[in-house]
Amino acid sequence: MICAIKLEKNGEMVLTSNGQKIITDSVKCKELNSGFMTPGAMFMGALAGCKVLTFIKASKYYNINFEDLSIEIEADVVNTDYIDDTPFRNQEYSEIRTKYTLKTDVNISEIEKIINLASKFCTVNLAVDKDIKQEHYIEII
Repeated sequence: MICAIKLEKNGEMVLTSNGQKIITDSVKCKELNSGFMTPGAMFMGALAGCKVLTFIKASKYYNINFEDLSIEIEADVVNTDYIDDTPFRNQEYSEIRTKYTLKTDVNISEIEKIINLASKFCTVNLAVDKDIKQEHYIEII
């Protein structure tokens, strides 16, 4: 697998995977003192994307049908000490909450089964420090 990100002169970021362009978006954001998306925001986006893909894979395994899947990641982040002699600060995550919103006929216990399986093979989730508390919530619409 080969993934690449290229920052264009106009401030847009182009992400490709195995040569296929999968995202073209502006990395400019409105965060204070930042003209670009932060590493933390990119991490949370990667975690959300991984959870979507693994949820889809696990739901197919269990033959669970759903519509309108949305996964929202929220984290408690604290800026800590400065990194060397730069103005950049380390960020510590203490808790990550994931909200799954979807339309389905199945009960929440079946969705829990899918989420638990998916969390075992979401590579980004597996890379999260085990000291960071993770919780999830399910909203069936």
